[in-house]
Amino acid sequence: MSRRLVAQKPAIGIVGLGLMGRGIAACLLSRGFRVVAYNRTAGRVRAARAFIGATLAELRRRKVTPPARVQGWEDRFHTARSCKGLAACTFVIESVKENLALKRRLFAEVERHVSPRAVIASNTSSFPLTLLQAGRAHPERLVVMHWSEPAWITRFMEIVRNEQTSGETVQEAVRLGEQCGKEPAVIKFDIRGFITNRLMYAFIREACYLADIGVADVAMIDRSFRNDVGWWATLAGPFRWMDLTGIHSYAAVMEDLLPELANTKQLPRIMRKMRARGAHGISNQKGFYEYNKETAAAWQEAWVDFTYDIRKLVTKYEARLRKAGALPA
Repeated sequence: MSRRLVAQKPAIGIVGLGLMGRGIAACLLSRGFRVVAYNRTAGRVRAARAFIGATLAELRRRKVTPPARVQGWEDRFHTARSCKGLAACTFVIESVKENLALKRRLFAEVERHVSPRAVIASNTSSFPLTLLQAGRAHPERLVVMHWSEPAWITRFMEIVRNEQTSGETVQEAVRLGEQCGKEPAVIKFDIRGFITNRLMYAFIREACYLADIGVADVAMIDRSFRNDVGWWATLAGPFRWMDLTGIHSYAAVMEDLLPELANTKQLPRIMRKMRARGAHGISNQKGFYEYNKETAAAWQEAWVDFTYDIRKLVTKYEARLRKAGALPA
């Protein structure tokens, strides 16, 4: 990729350089975009810059990203002291903590400075788009753009629209997602949790229920799930899996099993215990499993390596299916 082509990429704004924001920045930079990022904490900006440098070096070392596209990323990464610095951005992605009041304040501030035609996207994983659009001067240009961690590797992205969102906004969000190597799933109307979180929390609730009633401990529940769903879910979603293994049998099982599944609206007992302990998982070495600093770091490193390997594996088999005409080109 020539320097001229890289220079022609538009500037994408990012508000928030925490875990997700810095990963989104790394993804955009690895695809040749210019990034203008705003975070009110100088220490977090410094940490994000170091993280981005290490991540892009890793992408280059693993030959995931062409060296020419990573080269000179420092010249394409700029930080702003306020949202005013995002004025020239054609697309702004908000990625701050899940606090509705904070997000609304930031949207109002961003809106004062960017063009009325600029798209403003939220990386929220929980708030309905309608709540985010409330009070905005141009609600038609707001959209949810839900990324997943690690943002620079996965192909996951959900784009949520509603009746106020313009078609042009959705098209711009999809186009940016595809340019970032994602396979965006467009959700047609506002629904809390979107697609993946609704599916994920349904099985997490059932996993918690099984642990709470003593069917098995967390390690056995994880083992069973990993060795079944984990074996096929990367290549096939639930509907493809039923196609592959016989739809009629699932219909028969559903009739008997669905009434027996957990449908409680309360936080499961095992989750209440974790919260009372202040457990965050490997980030503070408190979780369902025992960790120390070294084992937590080992799991984090293994998870990233695993994600790279899964990406290669899926690409291999999808290429074979496309060649056979079993997947769209």
